[in-house]
Formats: sequence, structure tokens, C-alpha cells
Amino acid sequence: MGRKNRDLSYLKPFCFYCDKTFKNEVYLHQHQKAKHFTCQRCFKKFSSCDSLKNHVESAHHEVLTKIPNATGDRSDIKNKIFGMQGVPRVEIEKRIRKGAEEYWTKILSAQYQQRRKENKQRMKQNREINKKEIQQDAKIDNEKEDIVQHEYNPEAKPISFDLNYEQLQKQ
Repeated sequence: MGRKNRDLSYLKPFCFYCDKTFKNEVYLHQHQKAKHFTCQRCFKKFSSCDSLKNHVESAHHEVLTKIPNATGDRSDIKNKIFGMQGVPRVEIEKRIRKGAEEYWTKILSAQYQQRRKENKQRMKQNREINKKEIQQDAKIDNEKEDIVQHEYNPEAKPISFDLNYEQLQKQ
């Protein structure tokens, strides 16, 4: 029967800025460099948000206020994140909890569906067995009714057996 593949993506490295999951941290670093730590004016790539911020200030004389291509409240430049380093522990725990909850919900739901299917099959078999028993009981009842019941007839001659005990004992 083999082991089932489990979806453990909630345990894999993920991008804090866009919540994308990666096979390992190398791919995560490449993603952050390409999507989140790239200068929007000259498209130069940097390895951290601090490097990007320094570049924007020195080369373009602008102030970087948020991380490019980041979702909602995660675009703050104050977060010092490189790969998985610097990701708030609360966010990691939330992701693990959510992933585990989804996984177990899926598993338990599948088990519930399997049990429900088995119960339906059992109930169907029980109905068939009960139906057969009822048919057998009806057949027995019909056979009993078919047996001719003799009524008492006072004019009928009684059956007599002439037994001679002495002859039986001699044999």
C-alpha cells in the first residue's frame, strides 16, 4: 500500500513579503532578490532591503518607504528580512498552525467520508439480509399453512393397533 504524499508546504521556506512557498532557502533568496529587492527605476538587484534602500537614496536621491511587490502590511521597510532570517516568529507559528490545521481537517474529512461510505455499505447489506430473512419467514409460514390440518370427525373410525406384547418379547 505505500506511503501517501503529504502536503507539508507550510513547513517549507516562504517569502514574508508575498507568502509564496519555496523548495529551499536558495530559491527564496533568488525570489526576494528578483521581486522585492530590485530597484524600480534602474532594475538593479540587491540581496537585502537595506542595500536597496541605500542604493535608492544614493543613486536616485529618493527615500524608499516600502518594499516593492509586497502585500498589504508586510511592505514596511523597517523589517530586516533576508530569506527566513528576520521573519517574526509569530508569523512562522501562524503559518505552521494554519497549515497543520488545513492538513488535519483534510485528513479527518477524508476519514469521515470513508467511514460514512462503509456505514452505507453495511446498512445496505443489513437491509438485504433482513429482506432475505423476511422472505424465509414468509416461506415457512406458507409451508405451515399448506399442511392440511385434519379436523375432528366423530364418525371416523379410530385407528387401532393390535400389538401383541408377548410376540414382541419373543423376537
